[in-house]
Amino acid sequence: MSGRTWTVSGLIRAVNEVLEQGFSGVRVEGEVTNLKPSGRGHLYFSLKDEAASLDCVMWASRASRLRFEVEDGLAVVTTGSLTVYPQRGRFQLVVDELEPLGLGALQLAFEQLKRRLDAEGLFALERKRPLPALPSRVGIVTSLSGAALHDMLRVLRRFPNLEVIVAPAAVQGSGAAAEIAGAIGRLSRSGLVDVVIVGRGGGSLEDLWAFNEEPVARAIAASPVPVISGVGHEVDFTIADFVADIRAATPTQAAELVVAQLERQLRRLDDARSLLQRDLARQRALAHTRLAGLAGSSGLARVPHRVRLYRARLDRAERLRAVFGRLKERALARLDRAAQVLRQLPALVAAGGHRRVVDSRRQQLAQLVRAGLGRARAAIDGHQRALHHLGPRMVLERGYSITTRAGDPRPLRDAGVVGAGVELHTTLARGELRSIVAKRAPRSADAAKQSEGGGQPSLFGDDGGG
Repeated sequence: MSGRTWTVSGLIRAVNEVLEQGFSGVRVEGEVTNLKPSGRGHLYFSLKDEAASLDCVMWASRASRLRFEVEDGLAVVTTGSLTVYPQRGRFQLVVDELEPLGLGALQLAFEQLKRRLDAEGLFALERKRPLPALPSRVGIVTSLSGAALHDMLRVLRRFPNLEVIVAPAAVQGSGAAAEIAGAIGRLSRSGLVDVVIVGRGGGSLEDLWAFNEEPVARAIAASPVPVISGVGHEVDFTIADFVADIRAATPTQAAELVVAQLERQLRRLDDARSLLQRDLARQRALAHTRLAGLAGSSGLARVPHRVRLYRARLDRAERLRAVFGRLKERALARLDRAAQVLRQLPALVAAGGHRRVVDSRRQQLAQLVRAGLGRARAAIDGHQRALHHLGPRMVLERGYSITTRAGDPRPLRDAGVVGAGVELHTTLARGELRSIVAKRAPRSADAAKQSEGGGQPSLFGDDGGG
């Protein structure tokens, strides 16, 4: 080719033909520098090592497939073709594939997104929310065909009243991240669930990648209800695990966390029920002890006498009411007669001071009658209240009882007059008991002394007299 004169474009075309034949699909290793993304999505950068630098371009159609972000200082291996850029006459590598050195592309993308979201505070502990104490409805985002759904439902069915709403979504492959994010958003904002479980079974990093994508992380962070992430197995960690309020090692454990909340509340109810039953048993035993102590009291025996006494007083008060009524009628009759006499007096006398005197006396008499009636009513009301307070029913309500022998209405006061085999009737506030004396306990020295001294004092503080 020596001696030939080339045009610039012709020479570059010839060089490119040689380069395309000899340097197509070449792999070049180096460090990314001078990265300049274009508005159309193309990537312009240089690869360098210790001794040289090579201009590179990666068109948008190829760059959009990258799982990670290309950045300055990143060590990579590129695959592409060498060409000369005609407009500038510069030697460059058109990159078709680009892989990071050391870490794989997916692992690098995982680390990059993790650092960025962590810097935004999406992993902060202070934004984590606890599970509701009594969840009644649980939402699940997973695949309908996966084993994870069946494992979670098997655990949640231990509580038949716990409602489960499933929002199906693809959990692997192209478009899975968008489906998962959409399902989380719809379910968490529906107002139908108290907590959301996002999960799937185990797999490779590629299989779980949908849960490492930014749309899923943003949807979990924006959820108004707590989110549990149960993705993969115990050794698997995804971006969803870091953003979620609670991370479960497996989908089954995610369901167990919800059930544990309900089981904890059941245990609290059982403990409270046991404490209440013990307290009621103790109160019942104390009441029985008090009743046994009051059973031998002689105060109840005085109740019928006191009732008869106050009933007699009430009868007298009722008779007084009738007497005062008759007095009132007589006084009113006298007033009417006096009024008739006044109307028969001459007009001069009726218009004078005598009428005023009569009116004054009539008013005084009416006041005296009203005062007498008021005092009589007050006395009657007082006797009625006392009778009600000391009535047998009120005394029995305070825990006392009345015991008589069968066929004898008189109350028993002394156990010494009752022998074995005697039928006793015991009247309580509500109901009556009938019993047969099996054995009479020996009288204690204190009881004998008290009997010699006049018996047990009255419940009413007097000797039972009128």
